[in-house]
Formats: sequence, C-alpha cells, structure tokens
Amino acid sequence: MKKDLDLFVPKKAPSHRQSRVAQEIRHCLADVLSRGDFPTLRTSKGKMLSFSHPITITSVDVSPDLHHATISVMPLGGLFQAEALTFLTAFSGLLRKTVSQKVHLRTSPMLAFEIDRSFSVGEKIDSILNSLG
Repeated sequence: MKKDLDLFVPKKAPSHRQSRVAQEIRHCLADVLSRGDFPTLRTSKGKMLSFSHPITITSVDVSPDLHHATISVMPLGGLFQAEALTFLTAFSGLLRKTVSQKVHLRTSPMLAFEIDRSFSVGEKIDSILNSLG
C-alpha cells in the first residue's frame, strides 16, 4: 500500500549543481543553435538531413548523476516540430561533443531531445479562458 501513496508525492527538486549544469548546457546549446550553421547530415539509410529554421531551447533537465540531459525545444512559430526533433536527435552526437568541450564535467551527458508541450497547453488554457469571458 505504501507504493500507491508514493505516486502522489512530488519529485525531489533538482540540486544546486544539477541546476547549474543544466543552465551551462542550455547556454552552450543555445549558442550553437543560434548560429544556425548546422551541417548537413547523412543518415544510416543514405538520406541527407538538414534543418534551417531557428530552434529555441526552453529548458534542460539533468539527471541526479549528471549522465543524462533532457532538452525541451520548440522551433520558431511551432512549425516543423517533427523535422526539428529528427534533426536534433541525429545531430545529438555532435552537440554532445560540443557540450563536452565547453562544459567541464567528468563525463559528458547523453542528450535526449523532446518538443516542449507547454506552449500548446498555454494556448489551450487561454482559449478556454477567452470562451468563458
């Protein structure tokens, strides 16, 4: 029965070190992505993969052991989300290398990308509030 009660306990807040590392990773990736000089990558199937639209990094969550980082991103205007996620996932090895060069850690974290859903949730809440008033 104890395990059922644990479902409603909020997660532990990130440590100060986790927050600092997350911010360093966010700044490093934002710097790389703001330049927009993405290379054209070749996938394992031989397909050329490129992306030329601006991408915003909204948040970075780092695991307690600093070995994994989940990066929430949103392409400008919310367009081409699937393409951006595919490109960043393919580009993650090069981004990890850049992070390891700029953020001095014992090990470079594995980078996982996801689309930030907070914008769509905010729009939904906004439309509900507008329909009420």
